[in-house]
Amino acid sequence: MKEKSKKITFDYPLYDEITDEDDEITAAYLRVSTDTQAQEGYGLDVQYAAIKRYVEAYDVKNVFIFADDGYTGMNEVRPAFSAMSKLMKEGRVKFVITYSLDRIGRTQMIILRFLKEQCEAAKCDFYAVKDNVDSRSRQTYGILISILSIFAEFDHDAIISKLTSGRIQRAKEGFWKGGGKPPYGYRYSKKEGELVVCEEEAEKVKKVFDIYTTSGFSPKKIADIVGLSSDKAVFNILKNRIYIGEVFYRGESYKGRHKSIIDSETFESAQEILREKSVKRSGSVYLLSSLLECGECGAKMRYMKWGRKGRQIKNGREKNAAKGDGELRILCYSYFPNSTKKYLVKSENCPNVIFDAEAIEAAVIESVMRFAVEYGEERERKELSADDITEGLKAKKDKLAAEYSRLVNAYRKLGDEELLEQAATIKRKIRRLEKDIADEAEKKTLLKNERKKIEIIRTLPDTWDKMDDRTKQRIIRGLVEKVVVTKGKIDVHLRSSAYDKIPEVSAEKKE
Repeated sequence: MKEKSKKITFDYPLYDEITDEDDEITAAYLRVSTDTQAQEGYGLDVQYAAIKRYVEAYDVKNVFIFADDGYTGMNEVRPAFSAMSKLMKEGRVKFVITYSLDRIGRTQMIILRFLKEQCEAAKCDFYAVKDNVDSRSRQTYGILISILSIFAEFDHDAIISKLTSGRIQRAKEGFWKGGGKPPYGYRYSKKEGELVVCEEEAEKVKKVFDIYTTSGFSPKKIADIVGLSSDKAVFNILKNRIYIGEVFYRGESYKGRHKSIIDSETFESAQEILREKSVKRSGSVYLLSSLLECGECGAKMRYMKWGRKGRQIKNGREKNAAKGDGELRILCYSYFPNSTKKYLVKSENCPNVIFDAEAIEAAVIESVMRFAVEYGEERERKELSADDITEGLKAKKDKLAAEYSRLVNAYRKLGDEELLEQAATIKRKIRRLEKDIADEAEKKTLLKNERKKIEIIRTLPDTWDKMDDRTKQRIIRGLVEKVVVTKGKIDVHLRSSAYDKIPEVSAEKKE
């Protein structure tokens, strides 16, 4: 929620005054997210004045005001909007009036969901005053909501792009990005427009780095010694480059204007210790964790270190442990009927045996690599370019634009109304083409992402051995939905609907 706009008085009752007896409601919906919008002509007063003129001109009855003051249109979690939606589901709203489509929402998805799902389901008419979008004019309604929804989203994207560019420029100039609470050890000076050292907090920051780089104490203990709230607060300090005089934005560091608290050598020493302890904490990374399923009873399967000396008990029967100190095995959870996690046991008499983890992993990797080659080859054979279509549409639009200009100029000279009608027809064709071009641009973005995905999968066999264990695990989880293990075979089920299941491969079993 943002800062509220200036207070205005409405001539119609607010939505919280609606009683159980009120029916066939006309909902006048207004929304503003910031004071800036009010300054740019989108304030609640401007919206209300336009709606009021329409209501009075057409003698609209039973009007209630639904106003969200200080709420973004990027989501639907808004008090007035939620209240209006609830009444629509109850069938009590017959008409929704708003200033413009982007007051309903700032994304195409939100706007279309409201118009196509909520309004239609509630059999509720809709009218946007500024955009002149009227659901009762069925001939133009469909195309207009599509075009205007796209424009509303593009407008928001332009705002975000402008805001992001401004913040990047501020970072390049050494200013802190702003917004939220300043980093511990600093306060933000509006007068100077930059961070200023808070001496008392800065001393604690210095102590954190000093203790961490010299004592070996844990972040929790350091937090207790220095007087910070938690180990998380210590971690946040240790990782923040702001303390060596840098500002960090969108993955890039820039020389800051503010005074540093820690020297670079101390900071890098702390980073080295953090890296070392991170490696020690990470432990083993099991490639197929959470993906394994027993093909006999349907239970989950787990990794287990299988030692040389121990003996395993199952259903009262003693089994010799596999030879080899700490070798990895994969077992069905039903193998442990007396486990504290009873909910994981599907059948106490599951016949599935103990499997060699390395053999199962190798079989899954082999299947995934085969898929990677087949997928890459198949997708490369398909047409992935929308450039020719887009260029054709743009050429057609340019031709129509030239014709439109010719007709308008001719009308100005001759004053023939027929020429103006022809120009209006051409203009409608141009708008349809603009929508088609926008659709093709969106497809082109999707195709670009598709190419990246194809390239990653296609080159997987060449890059696999260069990846660390966690990256390999992430790749497998991204491609594989589950691995079903039974005696003598493995079924690898992919997430891709086009490759729902890879042919089974044999699995080495260990009993």
